[in-house]
Amino acid sequence: MISQNKRSFLKGSIALAGALATVGSLGAQTANDWPTKPVTIVVGFTAGGPTDLVARILAEQLATKFGQSFVIDNKAGAGGGVAAGLVKKAAPDGYTLMFGSSGTLAIAPNLQPNLTYDSIRDFTTIGLVASYPYFLLVPSSSSITTFDELLKQGRDPSSKLTYASAGNGAVNHLAGEWFKYETKIKAVHIPYRGDSAAVTDLVGGRVDFAFLAGAAALPQVKAGKMRILASASATPGRGGEGVLTLGEARLKGFAAEPWNGLMAPAGLPQPIVAKLNTAINEIMGRKDVVERLAAMEQYPLTGTPQQFTKHIKEQTERWGSVIKASDIKAE
Repeated sequence: MISQNKRSFLKGSIALAGALATVGSLGAQTANDWPTKPVTIVVGFTAGGPTDLVARILAEQLATKFGQSFVIDNKAGAGGGVAAGLVKKAAPDGYTLMFGSSGTLAIAPNLQPNLTYDSIRDFTTIGLVASYPYFLLVPSSSSITTFDELLKQGRDPSSKLTYASAGNGAVNHLAGEWFKYETKIKAVHIPYRGDSAAVTDLVGGRVDFAFLAGAAALPQVKAGKMRILASASATPGRGGEGVLTLGEARLKGFAAEPWNGLMAPAGLPQPIVAKLNTAINEIMGRKDVVERLAAMEQYPLTGTPQQFTKHIKEQTERWGSVIKASDIKAE
């Protein structure tokens, strides 16, 4: 005979099993149906920058693939930290995503001890999307016409060179300090609020050089307002034919190549993760998308969510080493 306690226990177990099965069924149904309404992709930088431009290409392609709107929401501030804080608190239902960046995920943790987010714990990685090398540029009016001339002038004890960046802690700030450390030149950092302002002052000759993304630099180069001295890549050919690649030719291992990837709040159901990851890999492998990226000197990235997580960890360690060696401090 089964005791009353055992009967109660069995009834409870059966009820719990039923409830879990129902939840699992609903979760699978939600993932299969997703998306049934517009999806927001939060970008932590202003419209028109390299991160924003690639996010918009991806959003457009995802909208076509899934038959729902993928809306870009620019929440600039704190090097992407404002966006990260918002997405961290969002529901993990697939309707709020983040277009994460190397600056937000791998650099900020090394410079800002009181971050309001953890790059790994607070997010679900979905897939890497693209990367791009910075270009080392001077205004076309500059007397500096080659990489070696920049070094010669910067190593002069009386050097008063200045370089621009998108702000303290931005990748092109770190690139500039790393460059100074490796080449032993003297140059004063001039931070701006974003690349656009830095471009304006570089074109005007109010600063001497800068590391800038192709999306910001190439139109100015084509217009004859800037001159490329090198590509901040370690991969031969990245930057265009005849362009010096610093990390391959002159400063072994030097590579200032920001990257982006799609993320979600922690806890996003794995079927939705898989659905989005498959879509990203397919989109970034298409010839028409590759050509659109190439026009901005952007290069597609693909892989699994696990590879994305590993990439964040490796890049955090790498930029941490650069920051320590160059004695960079958050200002």
